Amino acid sequence: MKAIRISLNELMKIGKQQEIDGDSNGAIKSYRAIIGKDPLHVQAYNRLMIVYHRQKKYKMEIAIIKKALQAYEKDVRQDLLAWKSENSTSAALSHNLAKALGLFDDNGFPIFEEPQIMRWRKRLANLERKIKPENDPHKKKKVR
Repeated sequence: MKAIRISLNELMKIGKQQEIDGDSNGAIKSYRAIIGKDPLHVQAYNRLMIVYHRQKKYKMEIAIIKKALQAYEKDVRQDLLAWKSENSTSAALSHNLAKALGLFDDNGFPIFEEPQIMRWRKRLANLERKIKPENDPHKKKKVR
């Protein structure tokens, strides 16, 4: 049997319809398939985070957020290194200026982050704060 190729947009539509139909596992498979084909697909990451959040699978949601952040950080790093190698003279001047202005971290990577990345980092911090009390041995347990 011949495999059918489905576009990423079509897979997104399928995933959203699966969510509407209450087929969370199907939606998860669709969104994961999209991310497998395009590791920088923001909408698929966002929908997957929402599905896991609705299922109260916070650890899975955290894992997806970390995967998304890692994919974007890798992409930024690759773009920066490629630009530096193609424009070595300009890169040296730009780097020195940006470092003087505090726009680069100690490793030479930009401090500025896209708004989507900042939202994911905030979501990650909130989730980690939310699940931490469950595992905190110092927290007093409620007596009923």
